[in-house]
Amino acid sequence: MNATPFLRIEKVSHRFEDAHPVWALREVSLTASEGEFVALVGPSGCGKSTLLRIVAGLIRPAKGQVWVEGNPLSGPRPDVGMVFQHANLMPWRTVIANVRLPLEIMGIPRAEADARAREFIHLVGLVKFENAYPHQLSGGMQQRVALARALVHNPRLLLLDEPFAALDALTRERMNLELLRIWHYRQTALMVTHSIPEAVFIADRVLVMTPRPGHIAGEVKITLPRPRTLDMMAWPEFGQLAQHVRDMVSQTQNGGD
Repeated sequence: MNATPFLRIEKVSHRFEDAHPVWALREVSLTASEGEFVALVGPSGCGKSTLLRIVAGLIRPAKGQVWVEGNPLSGPRPDVGMVFQHANLMPWRTVIANVRLPLEIMGIPRAEADARAREFIHLVGLVKFENAYPHQLSGGMQQRVALARALVHNPRLLLLDEPFAALDALTRERMNLELLRIWHYRQTALMVTHSIPEAVFIADRVLVMTPRPGHIAGEVKITLPRPRTLDMMAWPEFGQLAQHVRDMVSQTQNGGD
């Protein structure tokens, strides 16, 4: 990995100016190396999703700065892909048309866009469903389409905002494995999750955020080998790492820092 971090967030704060103004984030600083998978955990309302939208260039922070590859972030970038909690597929478009959408926006010729979309549909295991519509797919299949759509333009940075929260436990486990199979060091990834086991299973590092206004209280380096397998969840080391993260989250909720 390069000495210069691929992603650098420095003292980012954000305040929502509505009927009851509130600071969502307070001086959040973190880095991620190229090819690193970082997970963010913390209580509801701590600003995790807000931070992800700032990194995506969708929100401009009130204070602080984000750098990607050493360049200050000033808005959305074409080399950033994002997967939201809900698939947010266009119901009138087929699977291939949904996956193809980022390429259409980039002006990629239709034949090339279709070929690339089919490649990623195959990658997420939906090759027989390219002409299906979202309502014909299960929740897990819809999230596979959303993942293919986020990856089809080969982003350097992948952002994931609770992408599997709405799925049942067994489907969520399968999607965790699917995500790791597809990711496999291709992108720098930053994921928000409320699930401590999910964070430990997927990430290289888990960062713990405090209650609102959220900031980074600490981190846990995940020492599990790759590739990860579900049987690792039964390892004593996995349990110890998850408990370490859980204790850190509990400490922040009890007023620690």
